Amino acid sequence: SFLIFQFVMHRIFYRADPVAAVRRWAPVMVFAVFSIMTLVMVFKGLKNLKLDLSLWNAILLACGVGLLSAIVAAIIIGRVSKDVDEGDTHEAREMFVARLLARAVRQLRRARGAAGEDMKPSLGRIVEETESIGDAITRRANLGSSRKDVRKVERVFIYLQIVSAGFVAFAHGSNDVANAIGPLSAAVQTARDGAVAAKATVPLWALALGGVGIVIGLATWGWRVMETIGRRITELTPSRGFCAEFGAATTIVLASKLSLPISTTHTLVGAVLGVGLARGIGALNLTVVRDILISWIVTIPIGAGLAIVFYKGLDLLF
Repeated sequence: SFLIFQFVMHRIFYRADPVAAVRRWAPVMVFAVFSIMTLVMVFKGLKNLKLDLSLWNAILLACGVGLLSAIVAAIIIGRVSKDVDEGDTHEAREMFVARLLARAVRQLRRARGAAGEDMKPSLGRIVEETESIGDAITRRANLGSSRKDVRKVERVFIYLQIVSAGFVAFAHGSNDVANAIGPLSAAVQTARDGAVAAKATVPLWALALGGVGIVIGLATWGWRVMETIGRRITELTPSRGFCAEFGAATTIVLASKLSLPISTTHTLVGAVLGVGLARGIGALNLTVVRDILISWIVTIPIGAGLAIVFYKGLDLLF
């Protein structure tokens, strides 16, 4: 998520025309989301269809689905952002120039430090003048009408975040349902056959039970977790939320492909932390982060201890 957010910032928000940049890069991100989802579904989620595709055929199918999705995304994004005029991009262009000047100042300072004593005064004056111009441009851009271009880019990312939220939901179902339904299916088969098998068949009613359980959990206590992740760790905008969801979902589906039962909540919290760290440690609510880390450590022995208590209690009863 940290790397995805850095990519979005440098390729879109730090450009002279962010709206044109998001038109160019948003379909690419949609292509990546749908391609990864298609690959995972072919190799992991559609086994019952017995597609029996080779790796290259699966990659071609995923690229085809991703390309079709990217074309649709390009059409939608073009309509969403078509009302941009030159005045809306003026502030972004000035901020772009200011960032280039700040980069130039850093290089000029290095040159001043390496120059001889006779050149340092002249280079010092150049550094001061460049800094002054950059500060003036930044102040002038910040006095604009709350960066209309940035608001337009964030509006595009609202649609992208809907796509990434669906990706997270898919990843969540592919991993977290298995964490609960796997032991249930093994226990049901052991009780039915009277023997412990190396592999357990997962009945459809168990999968349905897991899906219903997730929905009920979201509708009852899930909002408390959503509030903590979405509001209390760091400030999230549609673009930051997209980066966090895309990074978390990709990590989860890769873990599912490797048959690793990870916690999707932990992964998404880590993704949000990555997006926050990309803006600096000051962007994080360290008190909430500390409480989350403590809960991660404490829940493992508590979960194991309660499992022992319940098992021993049931063993005494039956």
